[in-house]
Amino acid sequence: MPSDIAPSVHGDELPRGGSNITMVVDVEHVEKMLHRGTRQHFEVFCDEPERMGGEDNYPPPLTYIAMGVGF
Repeated sequence: MPSDIAPSVHGDELPRGGSNITMVVDVEHVEKMLHRGTRQHFEVFCDEPERMGGEDNYPPPLTYIAMGVGF
C-alpha cells in the first residue's frame, strides 16, 4: 500500500534484527460491561450489547482490535 509519508520520515526498511516495544495501558471496569482504557492522555471506552449484559453505548472490544488491524 503506498504511503503519503516520505521515506525520510519512516525509512525504507524495518530495522535489522527487529525491534521491541513495551506499551503500558490502564484498564478499569466502570460498571456492568463498561470499561475505560487510558494511555497517556488518551481515553477510550468499550461496552457490550444489551444481549451480553452491556448498554451498547460504546464499541465492543473486538471492534477496537479490528480497527487496530486496519490502521
